[in-house]
Amino acid sequence: MIKIVSMDLDETLLSTDKVMTKSFEPFVEKLKSNNIIPVVATGREYYSAHKFVGKNVDIDLICNNGNVIRNNLTGKVEYVNPISKEDLKRVMSFDDKDNIYTSLHIERDDGIDLVYKKKNFESFEGSYVDAFKGRNLVVDDFESIKGNPLSIVFAGNHDDLVALRNRMRDEISDRFNFHIMKIRREPKWMLEVLQKSGDKFFGIKKYAENRNVDLKNVAAIGDDSNDVMLIENVGLGIAMKNGVKRLIEVADVVSQYDNDNDGAVKILDKVLFGD
Repeated sequence: MIKIVSMDLDETLLSTDKVMTKSFEPFVEKLKSNNIIPVVATGREYYSAHKFVGKNVDIDLICNNGNVIRNNLTGKVEYVNPISKEDLKRVMSFDDKDNIYTSLHIERDDGIDLVYKKKNFESFEGSYVDAFKGRNLVVDDFESIKGNPLSIVFAGNHDDLVALRNRMRDEISDRFNFHIMKIRREPKWMLEVLQKSGDKFFGIKKYAENRNVDLKNVAAIGDDSNDVMLIENVGLGIAMKNGVKRLIEVADVVSQYDNDNDGAVKILDKVLFGD
């Protein structure tokens, strides 16, 4: 019996144009009325996820790929899984290329959730860090920052990031996971580095444990590589029709419709309620 339903944002609940499906709020209420706990699990940080979910929706958000759990209405923090200073230093030892810029997602109380190194870039207009206007902070290095480090993001062209990921895999793959993903903003590609326990799966696992719910009673839906471990290890794993090949391979179910046609809510409605 499903007791928790985890839903991804980008390319799942959100359309390609980053618009939340209109059926989201009614579906959240439908889940609650059937004693099922809805939750959003996303790679986005809290403030960004909150913007898309909506300020009036009472739902918990598992953000930063499982590293933060906060309530959407109150902002109350249930769980934080920070990267240690030693591990942060380990990752930053690979930050030696001027054509790749570096940012750090953090959790702190003043609304800042991204710090970045300016390096030799004259302008960040239209770039990945520009999406965090009002919530970002430029620094010379990451060693003296205040807050809990959650993940490191390198942005650049695809080939450079693949080369960087391969270097890291050779030396620090025992402690970190790596995800290369396409982004809408320049320079179009990002490499996110997370500690081994930094994954949506571990965030959901913690959330379920806190509520005495077994993972076999959890359903989850997503579309990208950062959803694979979660979809593979819960009781009901659902991949979006528009999902990456690896995710579709491990999913129990694949949606009939894509994210531009309300695919997520339609398949959840079907498998949970027969609608």
